[in-house]
Amino acid sequence: MFEFIRLQFKLKWGFNRNNDKKSAIMTAVATFLVVLIVLALIWGLAFVLKNSLDVSVPRLSVLYLTISMIILTIAATGMQMKRLYQPGDLLITARFPLSPFKIFISYLILNYIDLCIYSAIFFFPMMLVFGFAMECMTPVYLGGILVGFFVLPLVPFALSVFIAIPLVYLSAILEKQNILRLVLFVVFLVGGFFLYDYLLTILTQFFIHRNWEVGTLEIWEKLLLGLDQPYNPAYYLKNVIFFDRFGMGIGVLIGSGVGLIVLGGLIAKAVCRKIRNQALEGGFGRYEKKSKIDGYSASKAIFRYGLKEILRNRTYSYFYLGVAISTPVMIFFCNRLVQIVGEAQIGKGINFGVSMLVFSVFIAMICSFTGSILSMEGKTFYITKLVPISYRKQLGIKGILNICVGFGALLISSVIVASLKFIDWAEIAVLSITQILLCVGLVFQGINLNLVNPNLKLKANGDVEEINITYMLFIGFGLAAMLGACCLIFPRIFENGTFWAYFTALGVSAIYMIVNFTVFWFTVNKKYEHIEM
Repeated sequence: MFEFIRLQFKLKWGFNRNNDKKSAIMTAVATFLVVLIVLALIWGLAFVLKNSLDVSVPRLSVLYLTISMIILTIAATGMQMKRLYQPGDLLITARFPLSPFKIFISYLILNYIDLCIYSAIFFFPMMLVFGFAMECMTPVYLGGILVGFFVLPLVPFALSVFIAIPLVYLSAILEKQNILRLVLFVVFLVGGFFLYDYLLTILTQFFIHRNWEVGTLEIWEKLLLGLDQPYNPAYYLKNVIFFDRFGMGIGVLIGSGVGLIVLGGLIAKAVCRKIRNQALEGGFGRYEKKSKIDGYSASKAIFRYGLKEILRNRTYSYFYLGVAISTPVMIFFCNRLVQIVGEAQIGKGINFGVSMLVFSVFIAMICSFTGSILSMEGKTFYITKLVPISYRKQLGIKGILNICVGFGALLISSVIVASLKFIDWAEIAVLSITQILLCVGLVFQGINLNLVNPNLKLKANGDVEEINITYMLFIGFGLAAMLGACCLIFPRIFENGTFWAYFTALGVSAIYMIVNFTVFWFTVNKKYEHIEM
C-alpha cells in the first residue's frame, strides 16, 4: 500500500516525462505570480481594515482563516471527487494486488498529503503577510502559525469527505448537460470576479481617495463580528494561533476533525465501492451513442466536431468557453477599476491605453487554449491522419472555430465599452482591428507551437499535461503588456503620440498575425506528417 502511495505521489509531483521539468518550471513561475498577486491583495486589505476599523488583530485574522478553510475545503472536495469517485486510472488500479479498501485508504492519505502541501503554499505566506501588515510578528505568533498549519487541514478535509458525495451524484445527473454545467460555471466565475472587483475597489478608494462609501465600514464590522463566533471552525484556529484558550481550540479542531473523518470515511467507503463496481461492470463506454451519417460537408463536420469536443471536455468548456462568455463582464469591471486608478494617478486620456491592455489580456487568455488544439485529439489522433482531408484544412477549420469564439467575446465587449463611452468610436475601431489581428495571430501561433510540441499521451491517471497553454499565456500577456504600454505612454511623450500609438498597435498586431499565419500555411503539412503517437 505504501508503495502505491509513493507511486501515485510521484505521478503527481515527480518528474516522469521528458518535458516534466519544463512543465514544473512554468507551473512554478505561474504559481509564484498568482501567489504574489494574492498576497498583495491580502496585505492591502489587512492594512486598510487595520487603519479603518476599531477591531482587534485576532478578530481580523478570523476573516483570513475562514477564507483559508473555504479554499482548502474546495480543493479537498475536488480531490475526493477525482480520486475516489471519478478516477481516470480505475481499470489500471483494479488489477493491482491491493484490496479496494487499501486503495481507498491510500487515496484518502494522498488527498490529505496534497492538502497539506496546498496549505503550506497558501497558508504560511498569507499569515506572514498578515502579520507584517498588522505589525504582530512575534515569536509567539510565528509559533502559533506553525501549530496552526498542522491542524488547519483537518476540518476542510473532514468536510470534503461529506460534501464530495452529493456533488458526485449531482455531477452524474449533469453528466450530459454540458450547456447547463457551462452556465453554472459562468455564473460562479462572474460572481467570483465581482467579489474580486469589490475588494479592489475598496482598496482603491482607501489608497487614492482615503474614503469609503457610506455603509461600507458597518458591513465589514458586522462581517468580522459574525465570523468570530464559536460556530466557525476558524474561531478555534484563531485561538490556537494567538495562544488564547489554546487547549480548547486545538482540542475542538482535532476532535471534530478526526471524528468527522472517521464517520465520513465509513460512508464514503460504501459509496466509493458502489461507484467503483458500477464503473467496472458497466465499462467506461456506457454513455457512448452510435453516430449517424449527417450529410455535412467536410468543413462543417470538422467545425461541428471541434465545438462538441470542447463542450465535452470539462477543462476546455469551463476555462475556455466559460472565460470567453464571461469576458465582456470582466472587461467592464477591469476597465472601470483601472480607469479610476489611472485617472487619479495620471489624469484624463488614458482610457484607450487601458482598454487596449485589458482587451489584450482577455484575448490572450481565450486564445491560449489553441496551444492544445492538436493535443485534444489524444488517442484518436490517428483518425486525423486517415481521413481524406488535408492536415492544413483540418487545423485551419479548428483555428477558425477558436477565432470565432474570440471574435464573439470581442464584439460584445466592444459594444459594452462603446456604449459606456470609455473611448470614442475612432479608438473603438483601432482597438477592434488590433484585437482581431492579435486574436488570429495568437490562434495560429498556438497551432504552430502545438505542432512542434504535441502531447498526445495521457498520464497513467487519465490526465492530460499541456504545457503549451502556459507558454501561450506568457506570450499573450507579454504582447498585452507591450501594446498597453505603447498606447498609454506614446500619447504623453510624443508629438502626435496618439497617431503613433494607433500605428504601433495596428502594425505590431498585423506583423504578428502575418508571421504566424505564414509559418502555419507553409509548414503545417510537413510537421504533421512527422508526428507519431
